[in-house]
This record gives sequence, structure tokens and C-alpha cells, in this order.
Amino acid sequence: MTKILPASEVKTKFYHLIDGIAVGDEVIVTKNGRPTVAMLSARELSALKETLDVLSDPELMRQIRSSRREIRRGTRRYSFEEVFGEPLVVRDRPRRRSR
Repeated sequence: MTKILPASEVKTKFYHLIDGIAVGDEVIVTKNGRPTVAMLSARELSALKETLDVLSDPELMRQIRSSRREIRRGTRRYSFEEVFGEPLVVRDRPRRRSR
């Protein structure tokens, strides 16, 4: 859940807010009524940076588009285990809290 709060309120509720951010909340901090800073978890920031890295790599994006075309055409598909040599292990992800 995204909250929009003035900096003065963030200052007084900081530790309470970081508990929420750790489980998926996001906070937009305003200064003089204008959005100035976004607060999000380190995990979310890392995921965003990784996504930007992928999207900004032209060769990787070409490979992804090519793979999608192959999937649409129904050509050979490879399992995770065939590609990486180990079974896929699905881990639970923290769920976003709703307030």
C-alpha cells in the first residue's frame, strides 16, 4: 500500500513506517506539498534495479523477444531443470499488507 505523507509526519512516525515498508508498504514523502522522496524496502529497490538492468540491455531484450516468438510458434520448450541443471525451488515471498 502506498502512503503519501508530509516529511513532518514521517519524522514522527519513522520507526512505525519502516516496519510497514519492510513488509511491502511504500511511502511517498512530500515537502511543501510536493512529492520529494520515495521510501521502499531494500528488497523492492534491488528488484527494481535488476529489472532496469534487464530492460536496458539490448542484447538480453533481443533474446527475450526471440524466446517469446518461439513460445508463440510452439517450438521446443525447455524446463528449468534442463536449462539450469537443478530443480526449480519456489520460495514464499512476503505478501503486501493491506490497510
